[in-house]
Amino acid sequence: MRIAVLAGLVTLVASAQLKRTPGAYENDRISVESVLLLDRTQVKALLGSDFDGSVAVIEVTVVPRGGEALDVEREDWTLFSNKDAQKAPAFHPSQLAGQGALLLTQKGAASAVMGRNNPNGPIIGGIPGTGGRPRQINDGGGGIGNTASVVTENKVEEASDSKENPVLKTLKSKELVYGKTLKPVKGLLYFSLDGKHKPKDIELWYRGPAGKFVVSYKPQ
Repeated sequence: MRIAVLAGLVTLVASAQLKRTPGAYENDRISVESVLLLDRTQVKALLGSDFDGSVAVIEVTVVPRGGEALDVEREDWTLFSNKDAQKAPAFHPSQLAGQGALLLTQKGAASAVMGRNNPNGPIIGGIPGTGGRPRQINDGGGGIGNTASVVTENKVEEASDSKENPVLKTLKSKELVYGKTLKPVKGLLYFSLDGKHKPKDIELWYRGPAGKFVVSYKPQ
């Protein structure tokens, strides 16, 4: 009986230790603390534009651990939505407010025939100050097949009539600091996110020198 009670206590302690603060993660190589911003008013106050509600911002603090320098790069981070399986890599500031047109291409994880009113069709546009938000392109017909997961790929295409946007300087100055570091670094990550979401729907995926893990914003 006594052994059973002790085993139960050990299980409870282990469960408590596994619980993490929303937006936080740590292992022997890295510690991450982050704040997710989905509200358009907050995004506009921070960056000077709300990007027509199509961008999520994460303020992240990265602390190297283990006494080794950590290489922090933009490509390490991916945003994922458990609500509708949107998946997007972090934006470069110029993809949001540069002199090129932003092209977001969404791909389904399984095969499908894309068509009119297709929710996973390509999205184009979205540079602040150019008169339009990211919009979907339909290509006729009906949608058939599985579209359980959506992956967003970021590309920049030159637009000869586009002008440099003042928001670009703000985006660059507040972005997460990249490169090898022994010291903590702090800054913003920018992601495409279409539609309304709650923090509990969102995950920040890390795939880099410090391993692979998921930062959740769901209360525990």
